[in-house]
This record gives sequence, C-alpha cells and structure tokens, in this order.
Amino acid sequence: MSKSKEEYFKQARKFNKQLFKSKEQMRKIWARKPMEVKIRELIKLQEITATLHPELRNIIPWRLRK
Repeated sequence: MSKSKEEYFKQARKFNKQLFKSKEQMRKIWARKPMEVKIRELIKLQEITATLHPELRNIIPWRLRK
C-alpha cells in the first residue's frame, strides 16, 4: 500500500473509534432515561418519520397519540 492509503486508513480507524465511543455514550444516556421518556421520544420519531415519508404510514399500521 502506498503511504497515502496507509494514512487514510489510519485516520479512518481513528475516526471510527471516536464515532463508536460517542455512540456508546449515547446508548448509556438512553438507557438511563425513564421508560415513559423513551416511549414519548419513539412516538415523536415515528410521527416525524410518517410526516416526512407518507408511504411509511402503510408500513407503520398503528399510530399512537398523546
């Protein structure tokens, strides 16, 4: 491998490590939240997704309201 490719892969591995570290922290934060908060956030995410992509309403047959 050329020097530039080695440098590229080295930087990619470093970035990947940082990315997964931050995702792990996000998972830990999510795990500490109460179940009610998790459910509210998931419902909100589902509503936003259905609004942005109307064809997904057929895939998500149920719709929860507050």
